[in-house]
Amino acid sequence: MTWLGGVKPVEKRKLYFSERPEDPNRANSPTVFMITVDGQTPAPFNPHAIHPDITVHQGDVEDWVIENRSQESHTFHIHELHFLLTKWDGVPVDEPFLRDTINVPYWNGKSKQYPSVTLRMDFRNADTVGTFVYHCHLLEHEDGGMMGTIQVLPTSGGPGTGAGPR
Repeated sequence: MTWLGGVKPVEKRKLYFSERPEDPNRANSPTVFMITVDGQTPAPFNPHAIHPDITVHQGDVEDWVIENRSQESHTFHIHELHFLLTKWDGVPVDEPFLRDTINVPYWNGKSKQYPSVTLRMDFRNADTVGTFVYHCHLLEHEDGGMMGTIQVLPTSGGPGTGAGPR
């Protein structure tokens, strides 16, 4: 199989960490944690949702930009697959290893650019077909709603072709 760093992605997505007080009128209100696909409405994880937050096809490779729009650090983690870090705050990096977890630094509240990582997501393995989660790997944040679901659909063109129905 071709090294992930040498594969051209078929899609680019942006997701972002954010948070808000449950009740903005109470100083000690619990925090609501969210990870949102850019273009969707920020909301905490709903375990009863009918549709996944993201749908992809087995065989595809995608680039995901993960931004942190909150003033505390978060740790992005995804189940069932690995990814390659390709950029840190927009600056290319050359790492020779894969990950399933990465820290995303906090936003200072002033910068015009949010801290971000760019990840090359690898859906080429036939075992990645199904629905699973991605989330902040800090338990309090995950339990507080900072989680989403991804569904990987099988290809119709055979394993690794990326030729699934669109």
